[in-house]
Amino acid sequence: MDVKPGAHVQCRWKDGKYYMAEVLQERTDPVRQFYVHYTDFNKRLDCWVDEDQVDLSAVQQPDEGNGMLTRRNKRRREETQQGDQREDLTNPQLAQFEKEHEENTKIRNIDRVVLGHYEIQTWYYSPYLTKFNHIPTLYICQFCLKYMRFGKTYREHIHKCMVRRPPGKLVYRDQVSYGKVKSISVWEVQGSEHKLYCQNMCLLAKLFLDHKTLYYLVAPFKFYVLTEEIGKASHVVGYFSKEIGNCEYNLACILVLPPHQQKGFGRLLIALSYELSKREKRIGTPERPLSDMGRVSYRSYWTDTILELLRRRSNLNFKDITDETGIAKHDVMETLTSLGLAKYWKGQYLMNPVDHKMIEEHFRKKEQRKKKQTIKPVKFKPLKLK
Repeated sequence: MDVKPGAHVQCRWKDGKYYMAEVLQERTDPVRQFYVHYTDFNKRLDCWVDEDQVDLSAVQQPDEGNGMLTRRNKRRREETQQGDQREDLTNPQLAQFEKEHEENTKIRNIDRVVLGHYEIQTWYYSPYLTKFNHIPTLYICQFCLKYMRFGKTYREHIHKCMVRRPPGKLVYRDQVSYGKVKSISVWEVQGSEHKLYCQNMCLLAKLFLDHKTLYYLVAPFKFYVLTEEIGKASHVVGYFSKEIGNCEYNLACILVLPPHQQKGFGRLLIALSYELSKREKRIGTPERPLSDMGRVSYRSYWTDTILELLRRRSNLNFKDITDETGIAKHDVMETLTSLGLAKYWKGQYLMNPVDHKMIEEHFRKKEQRKKKQTIKPVKFKPLKLK
């Protein structure tokens, strides 16, 4: 049966159950397969499935010309309604850009990457080696970030590569103890000085960030690369970037690589971005859109930081909280509203009385969870900030 791109089918998932999915592409070599997006699943779970996983008896072919939004624009519009996205989606140039970006990046082109001792399943398209439509495994040097198609080339490279840490200067180091890791570090890398390294970092990040679109324009940015120190080598964990001279945003893009997620590193990087803003005597907020995990990490950081302040000083207003924490006022208001400590009434946000019982319960539950790695400003090396 002919199945057009955009058709909706019932497709079997790993749990053996069938779910609605959108067919994005078809291939027949060596066997017939469909690249599908499960309608209610995150895009990172898009994948190729064999024909026998698809119920071809009830295919809903696409209704062309119905004016439906792309998945990406649907998600963006939903995020706009939630207050996390502040872009004008009625702009025809933006709409055209989104359409082209959606079309060009909807099929994941790399199945997995080998990075040091890790083999990582990728989530999204990234414009590595664009003349190749499909790369089963991409090999990436964990130190210089050079990428290669073949394992033999990769093994030859790692034996002769002399790089053992990110370029740039060390701005943070803290002693830790887990496994072979004895400390963690953050390196400040100027995009204008280390262009190739930063471009390769962006390409790597795109494999795990759906919304990231800038890969080569790195000169206006600083990159803060987080590493684990094992022996005399610094192993990359994640990074965030920051546009130089941007007074509104203190973070452009943030990523913690999948093997290192759920360990508190994302929170550490967020805290570092605000620490840098405080040193610049500026208020900070991240660029939108936030990824799904980025949104969770920021909400957690904002909640803990604001409640910790209110725990000590309850007679504060929105401006006081912003001045003390460096968190932008709109982020403060939205966080307090979600906690029931503020309300939107007659066109403005109003503070509610501080609920000390709720705050203590929040931190009691937090203490029961595994201790997270947190930033320690006293460990910063001197920074020359303009």
